[in-house]
Amino acid sequence: MTDFLSENQRRELDALGTPVTYPPDNAIFREGQPSRSVVIIKEGAVKVTQQAPDGTEITLATRGAGEVMGDEGALTAGVRSATVTTITALVGIDVSAKDLLEFVQREQLWPVMYRFAVLRRYESDKRALLLSRMDVKKRLASVLLDLARSMGVEVEDGWAVEDAFSQQELAGSIGASRDAVAVELRKLREEGLVTTGRRRIVIRNLEVLQKLSST
Repeated sequence: MTDFLSENQRRELDALGTPVTYPPDNAIFREGQPSRSVVIIKEGAVKVTQQAPDGTEITLATRGAGEVMGDEGALTAGVRSATVTTITALVGIDVSAKDLLEFVQREQLWPVMYRFAVLRRYESDKRALLLSRMDVKKRLASVLLDLARSMGVEVEDGWAVEDAFSQQELAGSIGASRDAVAVELRKLREEGLVTTGRRRIVIRNLEVLQKLSST
């Protein structure tokens, strides 16, 4: 989200806030709550989830360093549209909605910020719809891709995701059973697409996973 800001604007925005830290598995924002602030992620990763009509939790995205969480609600004075939960320990900066709005107006950023928020909402809604129609293998491939992009580190044999979701957390994030996820992970390992360890996943072929998630 901060890609379109100049270095001076980034520093100014950071200076408006207060440093914050969160442990893993901590809900920063909850769906339906008032939007009183945003959090700029400096280190760590989060997952963005929504509750489906049947009560299941759907993971819409994972986000990492440089992302601003909660901006849509802050810009529109609306309630939180999703729950944001830390995956890893997180270091960030909390900026009040009031200070963010004043910054956006002062720097004449309203049009680009609003377009960005609308685009991200569109992508999240589209992803939620797609996940609801995908089989378990496609849903799992999609989530693994998100993890690689948001918190993966390039290693010799692929992209390593440390502090990764457990099988139970992966299952919950895609609305599937733990057994179903275990079966699909085993297949991905047998195909040489991933390797797994305790709280660690290495995605060895992003291109094939992309094809799996979209076919």
